[in-house]
Order: sequence, then structure tokens, then C-alpha cells
Amino acid sequence: MLPGMPEGLPIDVDDVAPKRWEYGEVGATRRRLGVASGAKRLGIAVIEVDPGKRSTPPHSHADEDEAFLVLAGGGLSYQMAGRDDVRTYTIGVDDLIWHRDAHTLVAGDGGLTVLVLAEGSRTNITYLPRTNQFWLGPRWSPADTAHPYAADAALGPLELPPPTAERPPTIRNLAELPLYEGRDGRLAYATRDLRDMGSDKLVLAQDAMPPDTHNTDLHFHSAREEAWYVRSGSGIARLGDDAHQLRAGSFWLRRANAGVGHRIEVGPDGMQLVTMGDLIPGDVCVYPEKRTFKPARGLEIPF
Repeated sequence: MLPGMPEGLPIDVDDVAPKRWEYGEVGATRRRLGVASGAKRLGIAVIEVDPGKRSTPPHSHADEDEAFLVLAGGGLSYQMAGRDDVRTYTIGVDDLIWHRDAHTLVAGDGGLTVLVLAEGSRTNITYLPRTNQFWLGPRWSPADTAHPYAADAALGPLELPPPTAERPPTIRNLAELPLYEGRDGRLAYATRDLRDMGSDKLVLAQDAMPPDTHNTDLHFHSAREEAWYVRSGSGIARLGDDAHQLRAGSFWLRRANAGVGHRIEVGPDGMQLVTMGDLIPGDVCVYPEKRTFKPARGLEIPF
């Protein structure tokens, strides 16, 4: 958690200090929302890639799923399944990208802004195939080589093959995913989710929330971390008896086993809400007002 940020309460994305990357073709600004909010595992950030620039060197993670939602602009998803199997795919607003091969993002002429969700690595090992280096947390190997970003820049421009017309199942627009919707009084949802692309480790979903509704009953999780990003609209982050304002650009993270129920209550203009989280086996959802708990995929049980 960063100094000056309220623990367990909503923050504004613009209040998170940006970090710049400028190495050769890499030109981007990152705001680490998860770190700013005290996340224990989840890596969550907003990355703005400069027009015509890359977000990072091509890289792959040893043990970490990573997904992206395009918030603005467009460009290319660069994916490298092998040295002789390199492809690019056109991406734009509302595209979900579940990167499994070595990858990077390339911004178009209008730049590219993405919301990034990563489950959190246990090994902190990242492989950079272009430079044949391993990033090991704050260090890299071979240890006598240049910083991986500088080493990538020294190789010159990244060769980009023409975009492949047919996108893989790991890149889908939100509108292409199944819509799950329902309403019971003020409780409402209209969800499209990364899990329909095959992810079994991450939740990255967008809800089109109607006015004057809430997204769930007050609850907390025993093991999962949850977070929300407001794309449009306004409302309230309800935390027990307390209420905190939400607006476009608000971010809220709740750590596991917090002991206080939370939910999002939508204002009169509705809300486009992104929900993020990890999927932890054995997680139990506790509803303190109803005095019930619910094991994963189970029935609610009174206590």
C-alpha cells in the first residue's frame, strides 16, 4: 500500500502516482492500483501506451495468468508462441485479451489504454525471449547483462507481422461473450466475464448496472481478493454501515477475510462496472447481514 492512500477505501486512478517507461520503442505510463490499495496478491494497473509505442518487451510469466481490458484507443496484441510462430492481432475498445504466450502491446496512432489484471506470481520469474533473459523479481539473469528494457531497445525495432485476420479464442470483444443477467428487487446484474474465454484463475468481468440497484448482498470472502473499476456512472461503495462515493475513474479493492460486508450501490445514472478478482479453491463467501455463508459453487448455509 502506498503512503497517503486510504486502506480498504475507494481511490481515484488519477491520484495514483504514474511511472514512466521510455526505452527505445517502449513508451508507456503505468499506475499500479493494486499496490496503491494494499493488494496482497492481485496485480492491477492502468497502462497508457504512447502512440506507436510498445507497452513492454515481449515476455511470458512462469506461473501467472494475465488479462487486459482495452479502455481506450487501439493497436496490436503481439504474441510469440515460438521463435518461428509470431503473430499480431488488431485490438480495440472493449476487447478482453488473455495473454498466455509471450506478448506485448503495440499502440496505434491514437495511443492505447488498458486495464491489466494479474493473479500474482509465486516465483516472480518472467522470461524475455527476444533478449534471452529472465527477470527474477527486482534482478535479472544473466546478471552481467543490461537492464532487460535497455537490452530490448539495443536490438532495434521489433518486427511486426501483418495482423492475422481471425483472432484466437483468447481475444474477444465484450459484446461477443455470453451475457448473464438477472434482477431481484434492487439486486441486479448484467455480466460478461473472462471465464467464458477459459480462465479458471481470474475474474475480469464488466457489468452494465441499471440505475438505483446494487451488485450483490453485503458480503466478504475468506480467501479471494476483489476489486472494482468504474468506467462510467456513479454510486456508493457500501462498507458495513459506511458509504463512500464512487464515480468514473474510481477504484476499490477489498482484501480477503476483511470481516466487514461490502457491495456497490448504483446511482440514478447507472454504472459500467468492471469486477476483478482471483479464484481461490476453498474460498467461502460470508453474508454477515443474512448470517449465512456460501462455499464456492455451493448453497448458502445459515450460521
